[in-house]
Amino acid sequence: MTSIATLMVAAAVVAAPSQAVPFRMPVGARVVEPSAGGRGWCVTGELDVPFVQARARLLSAAEADGWRHVHSIELGSRRDRVLMSFRRGDTELTVMVSRMGVAKSAFSCGVSAGEGREG
Repeated sequence: MTSIATLMVAAAVVAAPSQAVPFRMPVGARVVEPSAGGRGWCVTGELDVPFVQARARLLSAAEADGWRHVHSIELGSRRDRVLMSFRRGDTELTVMVSRMGVAKSAFSCGVSAGEGREG
């Protein structure tokens, strides 16, 4: 059952400025640290789902908002982290997903404007 708090957080994420949230976060995502400064990760958050499911949800959410998935790089000796790269026009989006526990994952997103890069 979805709690009122979860719905309120989801509404706040959707209502957040586009500068802070580069795509509509999947249901259940909690943004814990939006960055207004425009440097580093623009959004950091958590999902109460296993790593593989969090990865799939974030990939689908970014693609649904028009980001084209370019490639993924698995990290860690247990492959419990992944960097995913997306592109939309001249803008690049990087999403990192990490396993925090059996049914908890963390994510961070960052956007950078392209400077004549080929894609």
